[in-house]
Amino acid sequence: MTVSLRNAVLSALAVIHTVDAAAKIPVRVADTPAPVLHRQPACAGNAACTCQVLRATFTDTNATLLPSDGATYSDFEDENYSAACRLPAACIVSPKNAQEVSTAVRILTQSGTKFAVRSGGHNYIPGFASVDAGGVLISLSNLNSTVLSGDKKSAKIGPGSRWQEVYQTLTPQGLTVVGGRVGPVGVGGLMLGGGLSYFATQRGLAFDNVKSYEVVLADSSIVTATADNQYSDLYKGLRGGAANFGIVTNYELYTYPVGNFYVDARAYSPDQTSDFLRAIAEYQKEGQLDPLSSVSIQLVETGPTILLLYNEPAQQPKAFDAFYKLGSYQPILPAFNGSLLDVLGLTGSRFSSGNVRTYGETFTHKADADLMVELYDIFTQEIANLPSGASAVWVPNPIAASVATAGKQRGGNLVGLQEVPQQWYEWFITWVDPAQDQTILDVSQRITQRCTDAAKAKNLSLPYLFMNTAGKTQEVLNSYGVANVNTIKATAAKYDPGQVFQKLLNDGFLIRNL
Repeated sequence: MTVSLRNAVLSALAVIHTVDAAAKIPVRVADTPAPVLHRQPACAGNAACTCQVLRATFTDTNATLLPSDGATYSDFEDENYSAACRLPAACIVSPKNAQEVSTAVRILTQSGTKFAVRSGGHNYIPGFASVDAGGVLISLSNLNSTVLSGDKKSAKIGPGSRWQEVYQTLTPQGLTVVGGRVGPVGVGGLMLGGGLSYFATQRGLAFDNVKSYEVVLADSSIVTATADNQYSDLYKGLRGGAANFGIVTNYELYTYPVGNFYVDARAYSPDQTSDFLRAIAEYQKEGQLDPLSSVSIQLVETGPTILLLYNEPAQQPKAFDAFYKLGSYQPILPAFNGSLLDVLGLTGSRFSSGNVRTYGETFTHKADADLMVELYDIFTQEIANLPSGASAVWVPNPIAASVATAGKQRGGNLVGLQEVPQQWYEWFITWVDPAQDQTILDVSQRITQRCTDAAKAKNLSLPYLFMNTAGKTQEVLNSYGVANVNTIKATAAKYDPGQVFQKLLNDGFLIRNL
């Protein structure tokens, strides 16, 4: 790129709007004209050209990586959890703060260049946190700080942080936040999708526990949204509206005291599967009424496994009686009382590398033992059709009615949860051969359709689709209900009137798809 072009670009970017709501500085949002997607004459939407502008603007080491950077670029590309999501972006730009995210948004908007945004890369839908050679990937991995407030009642957390890092900072202080259950998962995607935690029965979803959001809007301004400032509608919109409004560059989460947990990890034999599923339903009727209890479940070919967690030291808490009654089991490790970091250690400190591809979908129904057995039978019938080398995991998440209640008590969200005991599923399939992609997708969609039909036949189906584990074609936003969808649309129209995120964001659960 010529010196004159570089200087022109830098001059155009010299003034970046940074707005702190508390400072009461005016901001261009709904009361000014929509930002127009002007195309730089030198780039005109050409991603390779835009990457040269980005590289001239962000000059720190590895701040803008091109495929020609070889192994370094590949390392950044491979951060995506599923190999199917490792798409060859024209470049990967890694801003180090909100101001640099703002600068990147302005360059992309003015050049009309397609882009994707990645926090941790755990989403397994190709194109959601990745983009091909026709676009730019914004990696938020450098926005990875966790800063505890002076009064220790909240913590500001970057979207590029991993939950393991967050807890390593807070746990020694005797504190935690409502966040992810698996250490390597990134903060940003989990928070936008809702976020299940080990504290959901007590405190609702992760995004129900946000004090403030720092957001880069489509016009490149930076705002802080809280429940009671001039951006309260944006604050509410981000509790379900995902990436339709801007790029969140910081989450301020309320902190809560945390001590040791009772931890008991068990494996059961395949011939106990039906009884195990019925035990889950029994737990939801009685044991889950104890808000200190939490379970994490997987069913695989070798049988069910469960992690029993109780949010204080104990010995065989009564909340888990339904599982104790199952009789024989294989301890994955002896039961113990340990810290949240000990719990996360059981899930691993990083995702496995290699060429493993992952895909799954979700659905929801009211808690019912007979239906749970029927649905797992459907799942096993369908995965019998998987191609060689593929395997599948069935993950029922028992959700207490209090999860919806806690959300309402904390200001409400936009996902439309009903206050009843329910099951959210996050089953998934793994494979290696890209030639099997369509077969896997076909099997996945049959599983979803048959299970949904079975739940409807028993009048037990619920509309809600959990964004964090939903599949590519699932209508997540519509599952929230008409009123909530209309709120999301109105919020997007106010904060992105030029539809930058609808026109240029590569993919996602966007209102443009409704």
